[in-house]
Amino acid sequence: MDIYLAFGSNLGDRVSAIQSGIEFLEQKNIELVTLSSYYISRPKYLSDQPEFVNCVGHFITTFSPRKLLDSCMDAEKTAGREKRARYGPRELDVDLLLFGQQMLAEVDLKIPHPGIPDRLFVLVPLAEISSELNVPGMGPVNELLEKARNTLPEEEEPTILDVT
Repeated sequence: MDIYLAFGSNLGDRVSAIQSGIEFLEQKNIELVTLSSYYISRPKYLSDQPEFVNCVGHFITTFSPRKLLDSCMDAEKTAGREKRARYGPRELDVDLLLFGQQMLAEVDLKIPHPGIPDRLFVLVPLAEISSELNVPGMGPVNELLEKARNTLPEEEEPTILDVT
């Protein structure tokens, strides 16, 4: 199954935390196909915290959505993520954005991720690697990005991070 995951970190060595999370998932047979550039973004919901590094990856897995979510949470724990305030600082955050074209609405698992249309830090890297991709119930990524850029504050636009 083709899946898309969003990664974010704003504590410690942010890029290394994301890379470690990706490596953890690959060790669980969640195969990376394409990874976007890394982006710097301002915190969206709680502004009094460090900037985030974000990226989006296209992966292939044979896992169920639930097993994949559990693996993402395990990757976060392995990176040292601690329980803090919602939307607060984190060592690693891994969000399940898309699971093929499936739609799922459970208490703790919604696919596609409901925050996609309102998050430039997700849409920009997602469009970089798959601009024509259809988000079930929402529309094509490139159209979602255009709408977000027209409605969200300009300061929410992430900038590419040079990691060379």
